[in-house]
Amino acid sequence: MPNLKKLIAKISADYPELQLAPGERFQFSPPSTLYYDPQSTEKRSDLLLLHELGHYLIQKSNYSSDIELVEIESQAWAKARTICPNYDIQYDEDFAEDRLDSYRDWLHLVSLCKNCNLAGYQDSTQLYHCPLCGATWKSRIIPE
Repeated sequence: MPNLKKLIAKISADYPELQLAPGERFQFSPPSTLYYDPQSTEKRSDLLLLHELGHYLIQKSNYSSDIELVEIESQAWAKARTICPNYDIQYDEDFAEDRLDSYRDWLHLVSLCKNCNLAGYQDSTQLYHCPLCGATWKSRIIPE
């Protein structure tokens, strides 16, 4: 497991306006708090923390559709890739893609019509519509 204490100290020095705080999971809380899990057994907790730093650096936390959420997650991982060299951390494409896959899988599941199992589309009010049977439904809980 990477040394999170050293990484946290370096991030704190690089971004003194950020608050880094222990939490139950790795998470960015706008406008400037990064939570990290000090008990994490995740082998790439360093990348999880840089991903959350990526959220801070891209400054995009609001979204109006589920697909926008997936895009923001993708952008945060892309930002993490660009800052890895600053922290002597090797970016792991497979790890990041696995994390993104959890959002992609979630997006696919929430878009499926409960009546006919066809993928629906989401409108500007975040309501899904089935083009076949006309059913409508709201999105479900976002993955962690």
